[in-house]
This record gives sequence, structure tokens and C-alpha cells, in this order.
Amino acid sequence: MRGHKSRMLVLIAAVGLAAALTPLGNTASRDTAFPTLYVTYTMNCTFTITDDSGKPVTTIPPGSYQVEVSTPIMFRLINIPDRAPGDFTGCRGWVQFQLTGPGVSLGTTLDIGCESDYLLPATFFKPNSTYTAQDLNQPAVAHASITTLSSGSPTLPTNPSGTGTGKGTASTDIVGEGITAGIKGLVTGTLSPAGTARLTSGGKVVTTIKAGRYRFSITDRSPHAGFTLQAPTMAMPKALTGSGFVGRHSTVVALTAGRWTYVSNGKRASFVVTG
Repeated sequence: MRGHKSRMLVLIAAVGLAAALTPLGNTASRDTAFPTLYVTYTMNCTFTITDDSGKPVTTIPPGSYQVEVSTPIMFRLINIPDRAPGDFTGCRGWVQFQLTGPGVSLGTTLDIGCESDYLLPATFFKPNSTYTAQDLNQPAVAHASITTLSSGSPTLPTNPSGTGTGKGTASTDIVGEGITAGIKGLVTGTLSPAGTARLTSGGKVVTTIKAGRYRFSITDRSPHAGFTLQAPTMAMPKALTGSGFVGRHSTVVALTAGRWTYVSNGKRASFVVTG
């Protein structure tokens, strides 16, 4: 019992630390000329694969896709003494992700667990083919298959402004342009089809966060509402996604001390940025 309690305390401490600040792994900009397959891990070393609209992926048109792999926190932070043989919390330190099939051979360990987000390059998926995704830590449990259609082409993500050009817009600072300091962490936002907004970091809802530059990755599933963010010094809120946008968009925000508010569909929530 004593050993079990110590393991839980270590895990809770690691998750709590990462919730305050999740360091960003790959800071390369996502190329909106390509659709993206999102491989999202859970704490127990399983994953799901979704597309730009947030839908589970099983069948896709042939074509070129980017693959983004992410974990709730840096798995290297999790240290469980006397770990049981079947305990794959945090993938036992790091993921061993592979995606293989005709003409495709992709993989990452997220820098041996020292990263929580990585964007693999665009790769062509051939028609009438089957591709296998798995984590080699437990391939019998963490696996999925993707099949491609005989014809067709991928749907490009739409422009965050809602114009639907498919070209996207460059990720820019919406607050504090010109600041050259490094990105401090990753904040994940979701907007439900009903327009409910949520911000998390390290798998927990953001209530307090330290000041600095963060990458905001917003998954917007609402065709009618947009995701806006407002600082104490802003007269008007800034849009992270537009009201006509559905998909995922990433941008960098310089958070300054004070209470920040994010709004969607008239519903408000807030978090405190500490100096």
C-alpha cells in the first residue's frame, strides 16, 4: 500500500507540474496547404486519430497528409517507482509511434519523451491501400488502421477567417507582436458544435498560468461560433478562429499578467496570468 501511494504522489506531482506549463516540442508551423491527421495520445499509452474537423479517421481519400503526434504532457516527466510490468502510464517514459504502409514510413519518440507535440512531414498516401498506426510499447493495444479510397482528393482545411479559400493564414502573435522570446508552452482550446469553449494545458482546464508566449492550438467544431480571447488591456476581443471556420488553427499569443477571458457564443470563461 505504501508503494502504491508513493507512485500515485509522483504521478500527481508530474501532472500538476505539466498542467502549469507544457513545453512545446516541434514549433514548426503547420502547412495549411496539406490536411493533417492528428494522433492524440492518452495517459495510458493509447491514441486516437482525427482529421482537421475533429472526426475519427478510418478511411481517407488518397493524397498528401501531415501527421501531428501529441501527448497530454511530456511523458518523460512521469516517474513511477516499482512500476508493475503491465503499467504503461505515460508509455513508460516515451511513445514509440509508427505509421507504415505503401510508400509511408513515419515514426517518432517525441524526443524520448521530452516533447509533447511533433509535426511529421507531409507524405503521400496511395489509393486502395491500408496503413497501420501503432505504438511499439504495446502494439496489441495501441493500434489503428487507415484505408484509402480508390480515387478522390483530400479536403484542405479552411481559412480561419471563414472565407473557405483553403490557403489558411500564417500563425502570428495576436498580442505583443515583435516579441522574439521563445515559446513557453502549449495551450489547447476546443469549441464544441454547440459553441462551448474550453482551454486546457497538460490535460487540465486552465485556471492559472505564468506570463509568456504560448502556442494556442484551437480545434473548432462549431460552424456558427468562433473562439475569441481578450486581455485586460484590450478594448475588443481578438478572434482565434472565425465564426465560419471549422477545423484546427494554431497561433502564438503573448500572455501578460492579469485576468484573461475567452468567449464563444456569448459564454464567458476566464483564467489568471501571473507575472
